[in-house]
Amino acid sequence: MSQIILDFGSGNTCRNDWDYVKRMIDELKAVDTGKHEVIIKWQLFKKAGDNIPLEPKIFEAAYIYAQQLGYKTTSSVFDKESLDFLLQFEVPFIKLANRRDLDWLIGEVPRKVPIYVSYDNIKDIKFRHNIQELLCISNYPAKLDDYELVFNLKYDIDESGFGISDHTSNLDLWNKYKPGICEMHYGLPDSTGLDAGPFMRTPAILREVL
Repeated sequence: MSQIILDFGSGNTCRNDWDYVKRMIDELKAVDTGKHEVIIKWQLFKKAGDNIPLEPKIFEAAYIYAQQLGYKTTSSVFDKESLDFLLQFEVPFIKLANRRDLDWLIGEVPRKVPIYVSYDNIKDIKFRHNIQELLCISNYPAKLDDYELVFNLKYDIDESGFGISDHTSNLDLWNKYKPGICEMHYGLPDSTGLDAGPFMRTPAILREVL
């Protein structure tokens, strides 16, 4: 069983519309057979360029509804305020994006809470025992060749202990390496905004994985 982390984005895709958020979760549930552990992950920040922040009340409603359907929920955090908000909930881990200027947040996370961090350079990984590293190419979309060139993915991903943050436009990376932990962007066929694009997995695409 792999752990599939589905990035629901920020307020960009859902527009902080609860009906749309519920439909995102419902359509995921409709294709999920339980073969893998699926974790819902959002993005929380106070401000990030042209991105639309996810409203706290939407996150809380989504967290409760997902829990009712058997899903754990967490988030990437981009500032201390968002981290403090997220820590009010029971989460499986805290996620930090592929931005080294956010590494200071690691020291703000309680020791009992696992941390997942994306890296785009193998040299940046410090192999810390309390951090799960995800190999990431921050192009949208990225190519399978990009991952294989940067990370030399000829070894067994599971034995290496790394996960993959998959930004490709197809399932080739997943099908070839079957990582024990795989993060993918998620949305619906009519999703728009900065979190949507060919790198996004729709329920129809996820049917092949789940």
